[in-house]
Amino acid sequence: MSANLLQCSACARPVHILVTPAHELDGHANLHDAEVICLDVGEQCTGGLCPLGNTAPDAMMSRLIRNGLPLDGLRTVKATCPACDAPVEMVLYGEGRAACTVCGTPARWVMRHAEPLA
Repeated sequence: MSANLLQCSACARPVHILVTPAHELDGHANLHDAEVICLDVGEQCTGGLCPLGNTAPDAMMSRLIRNGLPLDGLRTVKATCPACDAPVEMVLYGEGRAACTVCGTPARWVMRHAEPLA
């Protein structure tokens, strides 16, 4: 993977990205081409399409998780994933979005209540 720093037109600041290597073999299976993964995906990503990776924030977060990249700097909460039904860490990003750190499935995050500080 190659690391770069690019200017994101959506959040108007430089962001760190990785470019995954493309598969070198031509096969009958559908193989992924090189993908751009934004390492700064987060709450500021409120649009429907990332201008760097040409994909929705949900897909960008799935790329990040699928490639096993560190989630440093992203907010997480413990919750039950609606897809794999396991108690996991969910990464919060965008406006009310979350993704399972195990299967990468996007979900809507709704905070039902807040508890007082001890």
